[in-house]
Amino acid sequence: MNHYLSPVVLSAGASSRMGRPKALLDLGGRLALDRILDTCALAGFAEAVVVLGAASEEITAGCDLKRARTVVNADWERGMTTSVQCGVRAIPDFAEGFLVWPVDVPLVPAATARELGLRFWILRQNRRNPIVVPKAGRRGHPVLFDRSYAAEILALRDSEPPRAILERHPEAVEEIEAGEEVVRDLDTPEDLDAARKSLGGLHS
Repeated sequence: MNHYLSPVVLSAGASSRMGRPKALLDLGGRLALDRILDTCALAGFAEAVVVLGAASEEITAGCDLKRARTVVNADWERGMTTSVQCGVRAIPDFAEGFLVWPVDVPLVPAATARELGLRFWILRQNRRNPIVVPKAGRRGHPVLFDRSYAAEILALRDSEPPRAILERHPEAVEEIEAGEEVVRDLDTPEDLDAARKSLGGLHS
């Protein structure tokens, strides 16, 4: 059933604090974006939609994106919400739900991704339009939305983050307990060093 769920991988930002594209960060010998695409495949999801913006040519040259659909957000400088919207517009017609997955959260295990999908389908059987969120002390990523929320996401203003949808529909939100990988954001070189240590890697 997970092949009816479409990952939207956000890789359009400038990575100003990191100083280089986060998609191309080496983590244990694998690039961050490749790790996410591998996880999506292992979880049985539909072909991922990768949203590019800043450094799109560099990322395209550096990653194997033949297994994903890529779209370029010309408005990436206006913020993350525009990238989410760009990705949601590109999900396939058959998708019953979509995952919003920032590229700076690349260490989520396939087991967690599969659990998100499993919980989604269980809730769907109960005639709910679920939003499934992994949690490790606080809410993390990826967030799995029922497709019924697509129109609301597309109507968000640039200043409104996608989490506004969760705040509007608290009754629809289902949290699942997960490992700290779901809240490990790679925003700075220090974050990257900590992530590499957690993997036991010393890659540059």
